[in-house]
Amino acid sequence: MNILLTNSTDIYAGGEDYVLTLATYLRLRGHVVSVSALPDHLLLAKCAEREIPAIPIDYRGMSRVFSVALHLRRAIREHQIQVVHSNANYDRTCAGIACALSPTRHVAGIHSTHSIEHNVTHWLRNRFGTDHFITDADAGKRVLVQEDGIPERRITTVPIGIEDVIPGASASWRAATRAELGAEEETIVIGNVARLVPFKGHRILLEALAVVVREVPGILCPIVGDGELLEDLQGQARRLGIERQIRFLGFRDRLEEVYPAFDLYCHSSLEMASEMFPIAILRALAAGLPVVSTNVGGIAGMVQEGVTGYLPPPDDPGALASALLRLLRDPALRAAMGRGSRALFETRYHAAAMAERVEAVYRTLPGIKHPTRSSA
Repeated sequence: MNILLTNSTDIYAGGEDYVLTLATYLRLRGHVVSVSALPDHLLLAKCAEREIPAIPIDYRGMSRVFSVALHLRRAIREHQIQVVHSNANYDRTCAGIACALSPTRHVAGIHSTHSIEHNVTHWLRNRFGTDHFITDADAGKRVLVQEDGIPERRITTVPIGIEDVIPGASASWRAATRAELGAEEETIVIGNVARLVPFKGHRILLEALAVVVREVPGILCPIVGDGELLEDLQGQARRLGIERQIRFLGFRDRLEEVYPAFDLYCHSSLEMASEMFPIAILRALAAGLPVVSTNVGGIAGMVQEGVTGYLPPPDDPGALASALLRLLRDPALRAAMGRGSRALFETRYHAAAMAERVEAVYRTLPGIKHPTRSSA
């Protein structure tokens, strides 16, 4: 198949990493794959490193949706695209318009558990401009059915998958990152990777860590990510008296080099975010880390309560602190849960499995031919 993956955001986070990974593994399955994003976006630079063809389009301006869609439609015709797989709201609308009344099929990737229907344009796009929807978790599927009225038969859940870590590299990455953090061998490092925005729940995380530090002072918590709340969170850490234990590392591109420095991983998203399937947690599973995460969106499918980690309720710093302390006080439990996380990643969440399942969805679309099978 000739496939175009699109993403219209101006950030590089989990959704953009999803596009890069899916493009990589669909190509390994023998497909022709291109990626479209904003000009000069980091996603396109990363695609260039992997020799994935790029189609830069300026996905900006609500008043420009139809002109951008016409630009995309011309690109679809020029490159003879069979399937467009959109991944954010703006390019989802553009793809719906661009593929209308054409043989090109449109698949919409849904990566949050919010409604995707807010105006008549969205209603038309969802009913007449989209052939199928792929959600990361069943929580997203329920929203599409219950809030947006999309028939269940037009929705498939395909869990996100990520690439494995490079064999043998983890030890050197661990040493280098822990040296940067000033972490001694006996220091327990609690990692967090998330944009510094309200729905990621960092204020609750810091409140929980203040409780933890009173019981186990010898910890460090590097927070990887940038965003609007940086100064507020730095001030909160000072007020709570835990600024020595917190490291705000900002945006990091090569996250696979950071995770090995962690001894456990904590994710504190709030219910208001309805976070569906954060790649940050998948990276923790791949790194063999026990995970403490608030139970929102589809995260319960990624963390097995009492087996690979704990799932305290959102917006409850006491419950979050209690779960962290349970792991901090028990090295054997941390090790066992870490092994469970790694096993879960290997069986369910590798990128190769994701690409195979997404390809299977494409092959159900009208006009997409199935591969020729031998009659032998």
